[in-house]
Amino acid sequence: MIINREDITIVILAGGKSERMGGQDKGLMQINKRYVIKHLYDISKKYSDEVYVNANRNMDIYSKMGLMVWEDKLDNYQGPLVGIYTSLVNTKTKYMITLPCDGPLLNETYFKRMTKVIGDFDVRAAHDGNRLQPVYSLIKKDLVSNLKLFIDTGQRKIDKWYNQCDLELVDFSDDKNIFININSREDLIEYKKLINESIK
Repeated sequence: MIINREDITIVILAGGKSERMGGQDKGLMQINKRYVIKHLYDISKKYSDEVYVNANRNMDIYSKMGLMVWEDKLDNYQGPLVGIYTSLVNTKTKYMITLPCDGPLLNETYFKRMTKVIGDFDVRAAHDGNRLQPVYSLIKKDLVSNLKLFIDTGQRKIDKWYNQCDLELVDFSDDKNIFININSREDLIEYKKLINESIK
């Protein structure tokens, strides 16, 4: 079955420390004078009317872009799992799709494949053929209490929480480049070079 758009909330996770970016908010990266997060937001809007950014700083800047923001429930940059928890608390729909703010190559294939469901599951997570891509996921809203209990034990690893759930892997081995992300200023420079070379 295909999950209906009215049953989905999409959340762009932008709450990281960005230490390898010198502390620069990765959600505010620009490529060809366009914010990567705005590109991701525009694609996401094709698959849900409920699209939000989960963040813990620069909320005013995101709001000025016209983006809806959910601020982390816990302070001190406690990782993407806390962002997922915050978003599940706020989500009103049956399902929530997550993606990070630093993946400029993400395309519509991601949403089409994640919402095509066979069988039952708690969590669907992307797999690129070599490794799990845990922040690319489809999660049921009713897992919010389960996740709260996990976080209350001090755990912050997404894959460890997934191991406690009925996890279904979604194969993206034929399109693994969509998971290329920008973790450092050097990555950003190299990515911009690739873009410029491709349009010559």
